[in-house]
Amino acid sequence: MIQRMDIIERKFNRSWRGYDPVEVTYFLEMLADEFEKIEKRLRELELFENQLEQMKVTSPESIIKAAKEQARKIVADAEKLATDVLDNAKRKKETETEVIIKLEHHKNELIQLLNKAIKQQTELLNFLSSFKSNEEDLTNPGFLEAPIEDS
Repeated sequence: MIQRMDIIERKFNRSWRGYDPVEVTYFLEMLADEFEKIEKRLRELELFENQLEQMKVTSPESIIKAAKEQARKIVADAEKLATDVLDNAKRKKETETEVIIKLEHHKNELIQLLNKAIKQQTELLNFLSSFKSNEEDLTNPGFLEAPIEDS
């Protein structure tokens, strides 16, 4: 690639009917300055190109496609999370249902035991009540007397 100094340092042979050396030198310096400006601009554009490449500038279509894919993943993750939550809720419900069934069974057992105890207490009260009737008979003064027999 031609450099600025290549242009400035270029020497030409002199000929009798050639160009004016001062004009040629002046033109070559102007050309070298313009060449340097172009090289500088080229470096800036290459830097800009590298930055754009690093940013991975994409078309609107590819941005939309990427957004749709990301949205699909978000929906899939949400559906999986919802499924997991429902499964956990079902398991918890089943566990709670089992606990309720066990508690109802224990309640029924307690009711049966209480009914049995009440029945036994009632029988005991009836039994004790019958003794009280007999006790009243014992306190009756005529209870100890022998029955009078008719002859």
